Amino acid sequence: MDEPGRVPDGPLDVGTGFDTDGDGSPDTLVTADGIDLVVAIDHDGDRFADRVLRIGPDAAVREAGVIGWAAVDGSEDG
Repeated sequence: MDEPGRVPDGPLDVGTGFDTDGDGSPDTLVTADGIDLVVAIDHDGDRFADRVLRIGPDAAVREAGVIGWAAVDGSEDG
């Protein structure tokens, strides 16, 4: 992450994250954006998030769309 506590507007590179599937490559990045916990997951092994989940203080999980590698709140059509 470029700046602690802020999810960048561009590609979410999970390369500094955790290897959760045991294949030796990082695939999950956990960070915070404001009051939300953000979990970015790479499914295809290219180091960029394919899925982004936001977990709010109320424990509600919301999926953030990934448009052009940018994590955007809401659906994939913006």
